[in-house]
Amino acid sequence: MIKGKEDITDEEYEEKLIPLNINFKNYMIKFIIPEAFAFQLANSYHRDCLCDATFEQHFHSMCDVFNGFHDSIIDISSKTFDILKIKYNLVIIDDSPVKLEKWQ
Repeated sequence: MIKGKEDITDEEYEEKLIPLNINFKNYMIKFIIPEAFAFQLANSYHRDCLCDATFEQHFHSMCDVFNGFHDSIIDISSKTFDILKIKYNLVIIDDSPVKLEKWQ
């Protein structure tokens, strides 16, 4: 069992820490990152400070905050679009550069 300051065995690493890290990454991708990304885009839009960058550039800038979630843009994009529409009443009308408008 992982306790104290002792090193862990390879078996403990594979059985306990790898699944823990996978679960954490899946949670971040499913719940946290899409919400944060949608908030960032909506907040920038409402404050009239959405810079002329592509959707992918905005995504990578936001992911820098989370350190290492750059490999999941496809999963995060669709959830972000849904959150923008449902929560912020916005849709992306162009992605290069990103342009948002109120959803009708």
